[in-house]
Amino acid sequence: MTVAEINSTDNLIKNGERKIHTLLFDLDNTLYPKSCGLATQVSNRITQYMSIILNLPLEEVDKVRNHYYKTYGLTLKGLMMNHEVNIDKYLDYVHGGLDLKSHLKPDARLHSCLKSVKGGVKKVIFSNADIGHCKRVTRELEIDDCFDAWLDYLEMMDFSKPHPVAYQMAMKKADTTDASGCVFFDDVVENLVEAKKAGMYTVLVGGTSNDPHVDYCINEIHEFVNIFPELIDSTTTTSTITTPDTTTTN
Repeated sequence: MTVAEINSTDNLIKNGERKIHTLLFDLDNTLYPKSCGLATQVSNRITQYMSIILNLPLEEVDKVRNHYYKTYGLTLKGLMMNHEVNIDKYLDYVHGGLDLKSHLKPDARLHSCLKSVKGGVKKVIFSNADIGHCKRVTRELEIDDCFDAWLDYLEMMDFSKPHPVAYQMAMKKADTTDASGCVFFDDVVENLVEAKKAGMYTVLVGGTSNDPHVDYCINEIHEFVNIFPELIDSTTTTSTITTPDTTTTN
């Protein structure tokens, strides 16, 4: 889909003008591609931690881990509820011990894309990871100076995504009550479903979906400039943010 076609579609929504004031960004597998391998390292460390804490062979951990994820929405919550796992020790082991440099590198193009957004539009990290992990990842990508606010698991706790309260908390972080002016980017469809129910625009990053709660699908986060060209400052040098357009709309 071309930018012109996207604009034509959006013209039908709000008489030619979308009133977008807030961009909410998930972190993991959204601001960097899943293909970089970091998600695999995180998964391995969770399995290792559970093997140690629960005294289980590695090959038996997945069954317990999947049960906790399906039951509680997060593996960590299952561990806290059933084994009184210390949250700080868990996060220190799983996230604090990651070798980020093996998977992430500075993303100058993403930095340019984020910085090209008009000054009146707020940009918020909205992640189920802890703030320490969020800060380390964005520093590694060299985009940590691009955001106005951060909402992490330690602040949401029982209300982490996709709990409906999480989206209200995210809007509060952005100092707004107007969901119709918010755009949420995530790699998990279930998280986007609740965002859409809250009244936000939704963008699936790194995949495709026919779910009616997903407004747009893009291959990589840089493509947000193609979907929302009206948010880009007119003084931006186009060559610094140009990205192939693979956008699909539902």
